[in-house]
Amino acid sequence: MPRRSSAHRSPLAMTAAVTGATIALAATLLAGLGGPASDERPPPVRAGSPGPVTEEDRLLHDAEQRLLRDCMRRHGFTYRVFPLDEDTEATAFVYVLDDADRARRHGYGSELRRQRKARTASDPNRAYFAALPADRKAEALAAANGTSPDGLTVTLPGGGTVQRSDHGCVAEAQRGLFGDLGAWFRASTRVDALIQIRRSRVTADAGYRERLGVWRDCMRRAGYAFATPADARAAALSPVQPLGKDREVALALAEVRCAGDSGLARTARDIDAHHGRVLDREYRADVEARERLRSAALPRARRILGGGPRD
Repeated sequence: MPRRSSAHRSPLAMTAAVTGATIALAATLLAGLGGPASDERPPPVRAGSPGPVTEEDRLLHDAEQRLLRDCMRRHGFTYRVFPLDEDTEATAFVYVLDDADRARRHGYGSELRRQRKARTASDPNRAYFAALPADRKAEALAAANGTSPDGLTVTLPGGGTVQRSDHGCVAEAQRGLFGDLGAWFRASTRVDALIQIRRSRVTADAGYRERLGVWRDCMRRAGYAFATPADARAAALSPVQPLGKDREVALALAEVRCAGDSGLARTARDIDAHHGRVLDREYRADVEARERLRSAALPRARRILGGGPRD
């Protein structure tokens, strides 16, 4: 699967999450085949700001899964395609809770997280991989991800590098869908890395920090001493000391109220949009290359999905 190199990484790059479908697919494949599973897999995103999953996202995901399944079959392995995760927790506003209906139904999403873990535990790919003998497990991973993470390297915005193999079924599926695997890997990885950069810029912005202080005072008056919304979320989702549903919902609703009363939610959205536009301009070549490759892949995806059953 893709790996980050350990050398020449700036502090920004060390914290940046490469969150595009390219990396997510390979990571999901490893988890599905028995490796460490992540319950934080994000949906595909666009450059300046992440948004809900679109029909195009689903189409490209499904086509890539079909190609991956067929390639694994040719190597003698079973692979079951999986749908694109559209969990509402993954698309929640990242700076502060601002959706009262969602907070009332899900709190911070601890129940959704448990459900996602249960889906991971019942993944047929995981069970299939676990049942393979040791030598076949190694062969399955090599078939999926190549024998080493060498072949493709991209420098991240802000410094650092990401490497991945240009062999294996993940690479073959993406090459079949996007045409130029190297160009797709470079553009999608760099654009997706902008997400964490944008979020870091937002939380460091003076306007955001000013409103954060007002939010903090509001939360204190409501009986909660949290320095940031991230601290409140961490407390609510703690596996060591879970709050319980009623307390989780109460905390989430207090955060929503204070997000509105303090102006933090609106300010965060405005600043997020600003930095998204700035990053789109700074990395225009990558953004345009990614969109060009995605657009060119859509007719291929439709042809791929028109060729037989989906699973």
